[in-house]
Amino acid sequence: MKHLGTCVIPSAPQNVANGRRWLLGRLEPFLGAKHGACEDSVLLLSETLTNAIVHGEGHLVEVDAYVDTSNIRIEVTDEGGSSVPHHRDDPHGEHGRGLPILAMLAKSWGFEQLDDGRLRVWFEVPHTVPPDTRATKPEDVPTPPRPRDGAHEGFGFGANTSLHSGDR
Repeated sequence: MKHLGTCVIPSAPQNVANGRRWLLGRLEPFLGAKHGACEDSVLLLSETLTNAIVHGEGHLVEVDAYVDTSNIRIEVTDEGGSSVPHHRDDPHGEHGRGLPILAMLAKSWGFEQLDDGRLRVWFEVPHTVPPDTRATKPEDVPTPPRPRDGAHEGFGFGANTSLHSGDR
């Protein structure tokens, strides 16, 4: 996987927008601004970054972005806290929709507690990249349709929450 960069974000709710802009700036040159995988990745970063800021401890959150020929991988690492990600079963609640959205849009996701106490939440979003036709004459090759990666294999919460408890 190619590492697109690392962004260190001060842990304050108003900085979630900065994380979204940073990720969009990294993915747009590769996928294009309106690519479904780009939009899904930015939305999922918003959810995971918000959780890291609200539930994590410390003053900084680190975001890493990676891409390969078929997937985007985003890792959000906070300073840890008293809990790990888990599903809150309150469909009418004001909070708790982030993990269901993550499970619906991500190809896969998970978390790990690092040896230094930090918590890393990661997710992968599949993508398709239109073929590069710059090497041929434009009149010889029709423009391919822009793909929309709307159908994703989501994974449930079981593997990530069955061994953990807490209110994250």
